[in-house]
Amino acid sequence: MNQHESADGDSLQPAGRRISFERLRERTDELELLISGLLAFALLTVPARLFEAWTGSEIHADGSTWYLLQFAFNIGVGLCYALGSAFVVHLAIRGYWVGLVGLKSHFPEGIRWDRLAAMGPVSRGFYHRLIGDLGEVIDRVDRTASVLFSMTILIAMTLAWTGVIGLALLIPGTLIGLLFEDSERATFIAFAVPYVAFLISGVAIMLLDKRIGQRDQRGQPTQGLRRVAHGLLRMFSALTLQRLGAPVQFTLQSNLGNRGFSAVYFFVICFAMVFGGAYVFSSASFSMLSRYRVVTSEAVDHGMLSAHYESMRGPDDVMLRYPMIPSDRIEDSQLRVFIPHRPRLDNALAKDLCPALDHGRNRAEGRAAADQAVACLANLWTVTLDGQPIALANFVPMERRDLGLRGLVGYLDLQGKAPGRHDLRLLWNAGSTQRGARREREYLIPFWYDPAASAAVEPVPATGVAGV
Repeated sequence: MNQHESADGDSLQPAGRRISFERLRERTDELELLISGLLAFALLTVPARLFEAWTGSEIHADGSTWYLLQFAFNIGVGLCYALGSAFVVHLAIRGYWVGLVGLKSHFPEGIRWDRLAAMGPVSRGFYHRLIGDLGEVIDRVDRTASVLFSMTILIAMTLAWTGVIGLALLIPGTLIGLLFEDSERATFIAFAVPYVAFLISGVAIMLLDKRIGQRDQRGQPTQGLRRVAHGLLRMFSALTLQRLGAPVQFTLQSNLGNRGFSAVYFFVICFAMVFGGAYVFSSASFSMLSRYRVVTSEAVDHGMLSAHYESMRGPDDVMLRYPMIPSDRIEDSQLRVFIPHRPRLDNALAKDLCPALDHGRNRAEGRAAADQAVACLANLWTVTLDGQPIALANFVPMERRDLGLRGLVGYLDLQGKAPGRHDLRLLWNAGSTQRGARREREYLIPFWYDPAASAAVEPVPATGVAGV
């Protein structure tokens, strides 16, 4: 009897192995279902929470800090959707597998092709060759589910570790950038230098390996090159957690084919990385499947947007940090106008358009700080009401915690205005020739003044108790 076999013929585990692979393999399917079931739908609920946290934070940031938040958000959302979707598919495949196993247990003979009288010989032969025996189908489905599960875990580890490495480079880079006047450029350099060095080390390993192979074929010494290659491999494998991910990666890569595995692997990684940006874009857009050919976005920009009216704003308007008034129908004689301060957009302009500030920073104290803030934003915004310019000198800085915004607020006197429609226009960065986010942007806010509505509401007289 072989020393690795027991008396009843079962294979024993190799010497030194703590867990019997054969016994563990019998429960792998149960473990896969348990893990997939716990993570699948839970992961798909996380992106909404991440989006809420991101929208509440990114408006307060600019420059490298904003990119840091964006990177963390993209990684988090991509990781959740990639894993959640893959686990849902895995559950579906495992469910199909469970059904097939149940059929096999009740019908041990599987598909009885001779009883498919509705099929002719050609169709029966074609499907027999295509499907095979029921046991073979069960094995193929089982293999597909296991490969998908392992691939998902590998992608999860890769994305998570990519996020850790990225944050490990971005956080100190951001701190270094704060020490320089041009913080964005300094942060980019502090991030790019170690990142490029990391990429160069990966390329250097491949080139050295090929060089060593060529020298071995020619019988030339390679001891020095081997020491360098081993040093680079130790560093690279430690930074990329190869001890943890390589067993899964190399097993799949060697059995599924290098090209197919690499194509799927890198496609999913890239898709997950850009999915966060697509998530933000879709949240700011009215519809990703827009087929409006008459009431176009351009038409709505010169009409009415709910984001301009506090009474109409909803969860979908959270990304639209636009100037606001209380409602589309104004009954009071004073119209409150809130102009948001958006650090990512305004800070860069403040350096050029606000000479009273120290390189775009408001370092004043007390009332002077408020005056400088108003004066600076007044240089960024041009406001008119029915074509008449509105001075922002009487506006004051305001913090709106209900909106998570800071900005300027002012009250426009409507007394003497005719009832009916009036147009409030706000122009940001007037005269700009830039494109993209820093282009000139006009905001139109139509509203209807209805003073008669408030006058028609008469106070209810107080009622008293008559004396006896």
